[in-house]
Amino acid sequence: MNSRNLVSGMLVVLLILMAGCATLDSAKHKYIMRGQVLEVTGDTAYLCIGSHDGAQVGQEYTVYRFVKVPNYKSRGTVNYIFKKEKTGGIKITEIVDEHMATAQIMGGEVKENYVVELEQ
Repeated sequence: MNSRNLVSGMLVVLLILMAGCATLDSAKHKYIMRGQVLEVTGDTAYLCIGSHDGAQVGQEYTVYRFVKVPNYKSRGTVNYIFKKEKTGGIKITEIVDEHMATAQIMGGEVKENYVVELEQ
């Protein structure tokens, strides 16, 4: 009887964990949706983020670049870390497909390989 209860309990825990993992994908899109700038032409940015990622026309994203800065942790040793630096903003104008969108540059500096993150 004890082993049966243990197995039942483990199944319940497994089901709860599986349900939690299924909701992580939607939470990721809601709270930390990110993409990358593939190309910039005039005031249009082409993004590696699309319908599969939850992107929608009209969403506004903050544009960031990562800057390498020295981090002096121990005596005589220099390590480097990357800090996120806000550079501009974009607004999605078209979802091209599951993995690509176009956006209008709303301001600031937007360049290839910069990161875009959904504004909260």
